[in-house]
Amino acid sequence: MKFLSTLGRDARDLLVSLKLTVVLILLSIILILVATLDQVNLGIWVVQAKYFNTFIVYWPVSNMSLAVFPGGYTLGGLLLANLLAAHAYRLTLGWRKLGLWLVHAGLVLLLVGQLLTGLWQDEYQMRLDQGETKNYSESYRNIELAVTDTTDAQFDDVVVIPESPLARKQMVQHPKLPFRVVVRTYLPNATLRETTGTAPAAADGAGATQGVGPSVLVAPQPLTFKQDERNLPAAYVELAGPDGSLGTWLVSPLLEPQRFDFAGRTWKIALRFARHYQPYTLTLLKFNHDRYAGTDIPKNFSSRLRLTTPDGREDREVLIYMNNPLRHAGLTFYQAGFANNDQTTVLQVVRNPSWLIPYVACGVMTLGLAWQFGLHLVAFIGRRRRPVAVTPATAAPRPAPAAPWTAARIFPLAVLALAVAAVGVSLFPPPVKSDFDLAGFGRLPTLVNGRTKPLDTVARTTLLVLQGRQRVTAPDGSPVSPGEWLLDMLYKPDLANAYPVFEIVHPDVLTLFNLTPEDGTGKKRFSFNQLANGIPELDRQAKLADAVESAVRSPFQRAVIQLRDGLVLYESLQENIIAPGVDSYLDQLVHFDTLVPAGLAAERAKAAGQSFDAAAAKAVGDLRTTFATVESFGNLRLIPPATGGQTNLAGWLNPGGALGASLARGRLDAATAAYVGLGLAWRNGQPAAFNAMVHDFRAGLEGTIPGFLRKGDAEARFNAAQPFYTSMTLYVVAFLLAVFSWLKWPEALGRAALWLIALAWVLATAGIAMRMWLEGRPPVTNLYSSALFIGWGSVALCLVLELTYRNAIGSVAAGLIGFATLLIAHHLSLSGDTLEMMRAVLDSNFWLATHVVTVTTGYAATFLAGFLALIYLARGIFTKSLDPKTADALAGMVYGVVCFATVFSFVGTVLGGIWADQSWGRFWGWDPKENGALIIVLWNSLILHARWGGLVKQRGLMALAVFGNVVTAWSWFGVNMLGVGLHSYGFMDAAFWWLALFMASQLAAIGLAGLPRERWRSPAPVR
Repeated sequence: MKFLSTLGRDARDLLVSLKLTVVLILLSIILILVATLDQVNLGIWVVQAKYFNTFIVYWPVSNMSLAVFPGGYTLGGLLLANLLAAHAYRLTLGWRKLGLWLVHAGLVLLLVGQLLTGLWQDEYQMRLDQGETKNYSESYRNIELAVTDTTDAQFDDVVVIPESPLARKQMVQHPKLPFRVVVRTYLPNATLRETTGTAPAAADGAGATQGVGPSVLVAPQPLTFKQDERNLPAAYVELAGPDGSLGTWLVSPLLEPQRFDFAGRTWKIALRFARHYQPYTLTLLKFNHDRYAGTDIPKNFSSRLRLTTPDGREDREVLIYMNNPLRHAGLTFYQAGFANNDQTTVLQVVRNPSWLIPYVACGVMTLGLAWQFGLHLVAFIGRRRRPVAVTPATAAPRPAPAAPWTAARIFPLAVLALAVAAVGVSLFPPPVKSDFDLAGFGRLPTLVNGRTKPLDTVARTTLLVLQGRQRVTAPDGSPVSPGEWLLDMLYKPDLANAYPVFEIVHPDVLTLFNLTPEDGTGKKRFSFNQLANGIPELDRQAKLADAVESAVRSPFQRAVIQLRDGLVLYESLQENIIAPGVDSYLDQLVHFDTLVPAGLAAERAKAAGQSFDAAAAKAVGDLRTTFATVESFGNLRLIPPATGGQTNLAGWLNPGGALGASLARGRLDAATAAYVGLGLAWRNGQPAAFNAMVHDFRAGLEGTIPGFLRKGDAEARFNAAQPFYTSMTLYVVAFLLAVFSWLKWPEALGRAALWLIALAWVLATAGIAMRMWLEGRPPVTNLYSSALFIGWGSVALCLVLELTYRNAIGSVAAGLIGFATLLIAHHLSLSGDTLEMMRAVLDSNFWLATHVVTVTTGYAATFLAGFLALIYLARGIFTKSLDPKTADALAGMVYGVVCFATVFSFVGTVLGGIWADQSWGRFWGWDPKENGALIIVLWNSLILHARWGGLVKQRGLMALAVFGNVVTAWSWFGVNMLGVGLHSYGFMDAAFWWLALFMASQLAAIGLAGLPRERWRSPAPVR
């Protein structure tokens, strides 16, 4: 009995221990990571079954499967037992522990809810053509064999055989069927092709003798596990009656039901995706697919349907659109997609009786986290404000008041004054020296990629895409501003083609053009003229690369596709006004008002059988062809409608379209005439005429699109000011000042660094606010803006830390993170316009302002904890400055920031789940980006539990926090490169290697943390 008592006590102690909690969290992270990586090879449904909805993970080795890891059910069950045991034996109920009780109770509820979701949730799809009515939805993956008695004209009697007996080729005898169903051949995935002769039998000898099967060729295909693809099985099914075989049918979801007669009744047989019937019908009245003007970018999908019940109690119209599902009778219908040229809607249909549990669980956990860490924050503030008690014998004499103008005060003020002056110069740069009003031209509006923007933005973003920078160098070495380059592109294409604006660094790509790096400007920039002869071969190589999946393309293939896309962008910009290969094109447009009426009159005379001016008719015909060509190539919608340009974005035309419309009228409209005049003035070197036309054209636009002009002016000034580049410079200077403050003049240099950090942060804040106003969105809408916001949030937390501790650690971290994130943002901007339009499912300012901002704040805090830990390690290993007071301060900072990161990363992840549930009915779908966010939450939780359980001291805490940088970087960028999931942005060579280098550096820092204490330079004992 004593042995059993001891054994039970040991089991209880193990079950309630925080060591077990840490181990289970770590195993869960590993499981989620491996499952996420395996989604590259397996579809998400297979991954869920293999890793999460199982007790053991098996790994195939040769012809057997080995149990290699605990599955989701095992880890979830052990975590649940650990939580319940901790509540029963370790946690006392009290107001100080109330937060922990709420967090753990919510986690228990969340685990139970996820289990029930896995057991109960069903997902189907309903595809409706315009005007079609259905009372059922279909599974996307599971199939069934349906044998239908259609003798009665009033109703069908259907017998359904599920997939499992079909796959096992079992014989089925159903009591309602007067014959046996025998599966001779079952192919999990196959293609069908009609053949003129008799189709050969299957590999096992089976072949069709009835229905359409004898004339259909079946080819087995490998199983597909991709998220957007599904397997299409086929089978040879024999029906056998009491007197023998009725024949063998080929069945497939690709084939219509096949009719036959037996025993005096009429039957149909079909292999179809499993159906779920509901006691009401839905009729598609209208499907709308809204796009942003001038693009194929989806703005909204919506389906207007009529819901009708057989008893007549309900007969109403319903509207389903993105983020607005229909919930009815235990099912939820979501707008999932469309097909058949916008004539078919695809609805996601979800049945989940436990859908509300995650909402309640996450609300309880959020409240608990806020309570628990709020108590810690209040206690910390109280300790900081509480004066240190000293005895009279040890009390230091009160220092004399500092002189108001000592060097420690003058130096920071002087640095701040110089910085403010430099910022002022950068925010209001002098105009480009030119007699032409380039700034006025750059502020003219255009509609591109669904949004209006100034031409200055078009020039700058195009140059960034083509060559990674905004400045251009002419062949003679003279600088060319973005505005001048754009004008040459539009009106002097021969001159523009000589500018080296294509960046090519891959040597094999240069070989396609018979070029070497020495032929380029700066050994990597080349002109269109240098590339012209090799474009056909580039197109051929790009077509070959297009046929390869993006995830497995070679660096050469990605490089040729990138260059091909850059050339397409270049030519579409250049051919907006000047028609390619047409001489004296602008001169013809100058005489438009005389040339075109005469030509139109000649065409009318010809049509009426009268004598006509053949030359005039030909001239108009040639212009019509030219205008159509320009319209098909041009990507700039420069011409706003005469009225309603603010709201009628679809009315904006590119010059080719406007010229075609003018041709029908017989005269040029004012906007088109203005661009023709600007071109002539620029080409002929007439600045006075050019400037007058810019002024007059803008004055005319003031009456129709004043709002666009105001935003365009602000965006052009924002482009010229480049506040983020200025902030980047300030962060570097502040970082250096803060580091030197640890060596000399701590008060003067530390204060100067703090003020520079604050100035840089204010400048970045203004830049983010300007972007929000221009875009009309919350601060984070894409990867570029996430980099800005992570840097902004991290620096804000650093300012709080620095104002609290006054030890320059916050300033060092702020300078480092601020510079790094702005550098990342700069490289992300090279992909194009960073104020892009939001896709339909993301077009929700509420969720962008809640989920995205909150989870990105969690990213920022996790990074900050890691960088603070790096400072701890660097000072301890390489310097003698890590005294016990500094070490304790850094440990407190890291712990506090990890607590902050845990709250925001968890709440942000939960809000993402709620958004997903509102968008496509799946609170948690194990998408790679979701998994990355979850891993951050789990890692921060692991750090806290390891510290609470005494498993790590200061050095261990720092090592874990540094590894948080690896986790966050992978979740932020790494999962986007997998090429799978809803947040895939494609593989990026440069980003991958920088990410790998960053992760390697963090792992190296963790390795250094494990050095013996004797190898550290800091003499103070480090815990």
